[in-house]
Amino acid sequence: MMLLNPISLSLFWALTSIPFTHAQSTPAAWKTLAAVPAGPIHEHAAVALNSSHLAIVGGVLERGGVIDSVYIYSIPQDTWKKVTSLPITINHANAAVVDGKMYILGGMTGAAWNGTPRSWVYDPATDKWTAIASMPASEARGSAVMGVYGKVIWLASGKTKSGGESVTWVSAFDTASGKWLTDIPAKAKNIPEGRDHGGGGIIGSKFYQLGGSLGAIENRKDTVFVLDLEDLGKGWVTAKGKMPTPRRGFATGIVGGKIYTFGGEGNPDRTYGGVFKEAEVYDTVTDTWAALPAMKLPRHGSAAVVVDGNIYIPGGGTAMGTPATAVFDVYSP
Repeated sequence: MMLLNPISLSLFWALTSIPFTHAQSTPAAWKTLAAVPAGPIHEHAAVALNSSHLAIVGGVLERGGVIDSVYIYSIPQDTWKKVTSLPITINHANAAVVDGKMYILGGMTGAAWNGTPRSWVYDPATDKWTAIASMPASEARGSAVMGVYGKVIWLASGKTKSGGESVTWVSAFDTASGKWLTDIPAKAKNIPEGRDHGGGGIIGSKFYQLGGSLGAIENRKDTVFVLDLEDLGKGWVTAKGKMPTPRRGFATGIVGGKIYTFGGEGNPDRTYGGVFKEAEVYDTVTDTWAALPAMKLPRHGSAAVVVDGNIYIPGGGTAMGTPATAVFDVYSP
C-alpha cells in the first residue's frame, strides 16, 4: 500500500539547477505511538477516515504472507481496533477516502502478488465492505499514486504484479455515480513515462506524481509529473524541481501546499539494508525541495496519513526484502 509507492537522474542533471535547500523552520518532532497490532508489516495502505481516526489495510507480514486485515486507529486514545477484514488478501492496495468512506480500488493479491481490478467501499458506520465496479481489467495494478478531487478518486502509475510492468496509466473512479471515467483525454490518460511505487497526491486542482522507479528497483527516478485536473486537455507536464534523492516505496503526506516524503528503497548504500533514511519536502508553489531531519527509523513500503497537519507513518520495511517493523510514529512539521 501501500499503501502505499519514486524517479531517474536526468541526463540533463548538469544543465538543470535543482531547487533544493535545507529547511530552516522550527525543528520538527517525532513521537512514537501504539505499535501496529498486526505485528511487523509492510506494503499496506493507510488512510485518514476523519479528524480522529485512520485505518491501515492489508499488507505483507514480516513472517510471511499477504493479509486481509483492517485496523482502525484512534488518535485521541492512541489505540487500535480490528474491524471487518477485506474480502481478499491484498498488498499495495490503492486506497482513498471520500465522505468518510474508504475505497479500495485494486491492488495486488495472492502468493504471486498479481494485480487485481476488484474494488470495494468500506463504511465505518456499519463496519461492512461492499463490492463496487471493478477498475478496467486492462488497468489492474497496485502501488498507484492516489488523490481525491471532488467526488472523483484519481490513480496514476503503478505496477501490474510483483516483477511486472511499471505503467503509465491514469484511471479515475466517480464515487457519486459509482462508475469509472471513460472519457479522460488522451494527453491526461498516461503519465510521461512508466512509474511504480511513486508518491504524490492532489493539491488544489493539481495531481502530482513524484519519484518511483521504472522497472527494476535500482532504476530510481527523480521526476515530478503534474496534471491540472481543470485542464485535462493540456496533459501531464514535468516540473523543473527534481527529487534530490531519487527513490521508490517512500511515504508521502501533504500539508498545505507541500508534499513531505519519507524513506524509500533502492539505496545503493547498504548501511540501512537498501533503505533510505532521507526525508525531503517539495513546495508545489515554488517548485523547490528542502531537506528535513532524517527518519528516526528508516523504512520503505509504508504509507503516510495526514491529520491536522501531523503526518502518521505506521509500520514499513526496515530493509529490502521481508524485514519489517510494527513501529508507528508521527511527524509534526
